[in-house]
Amino acid sequence: MAHSSISCHAAILEEAKSIGNMLSAGWKPYRTIVYCAWDGEEPGLLGSTEWVEEHEKELQQKAVVYINSDGNGRGFLGAEGSHALEPLMDEISKEVIDPQTNVSVFERKQANDAISAKTTEAKKKKLEEKDLKLEAMGSGSDYSAFIQHVGVPALNIGYGGEDNGGEYHSIYDSYDLYAKFKDPGFRYGVTLAETAGHAVLRMANADALPFDFTHLYKTIDDYSKDLVSLLQKTRETTDVENQVIKSGGYNLGEDPTKKLINPVIKPDVPFLDFSLLQNALVELKKSTDSLQSIFKEKKKNRKK
Repeated sequence: MAHSSISCHAAILEEAKSIGNMLSAGWKPYRTIVYCAWDGEEPGLLGSTEWVEEHEKELQQKAVVYINSDGNGRGFLGAEGSHALEPLMDEISKEVIDPQTNVSVFERKQANDAISAKTTEAKKKKLEEKDLKLEAMGSGSDYSAFIQHVGVPALNIGYGGEDNGGEYHSIYDSYDLYAKFKDPGFRYGVTLAETAGHAVLRMANADALPFDFTHLYKTIDDYSKDLVSLLQKTRETTDVENQVIKSGGYNLGEDPTKKLINPVIKPDVPFLDFSLLQNALVELKKSTDSLQSIFKEKKKNRKK
């Protein structure tokens, strides 16, 4: 578990303090919890990357998850991560309460996603979603070395969207600004501590780690379908554009007094063979379905 900005350090300290109180009362986690605070993030993720490189073998052998936060303020839940952790974060998002509206942070995020959607179809889709969707992780924060270099599953959690002001990394980015405008009363600091704390405790205490790799398969399968669709649309768009150019459409359809230069013919978009990818996805689905069946059976037997 780690945080890399001051707004998140406050949350991590409260979280660590709460877990420390539980330890004093006799509780002990099944797995080891390590709290980290990174330096040198802005110059190139220096602190976290150096630490990962130094502990690479141990992390690959022992680490089950890395949970990151990088900035926090008033607003809506933002959650990125390994998609096998979607059910875990979905459950947590429906248990943690938003401090401004007293509904779950899932409900608040869903409402914001719906009103932010640009089309009626997109709004409807957001309103109909019953489960939290984790965004894909890219790079630019301290989870990068964990997930991309040593393959440790990761989450990136934070709140925001109502705290933007244009002063980020300027001399005006101060404690007073944060306390008065970014998160008055530090209410979303508490909410982040609750959200990340739930994830930490569940991962630390689970008899069987709460990964559902069918969500990983579905995400990759959707990416694959999007890729095939994008290629087809690009081919069609290019074909139509070339027809317009060849027919002299730009000479006739543009204002001749502007003397614009006509676009040149674009290269044809090639056909690509996705069969290797699609066959690999079939095998991945078999594996994830089999693993999920075994997991459910073991879970059912434990309850007996």
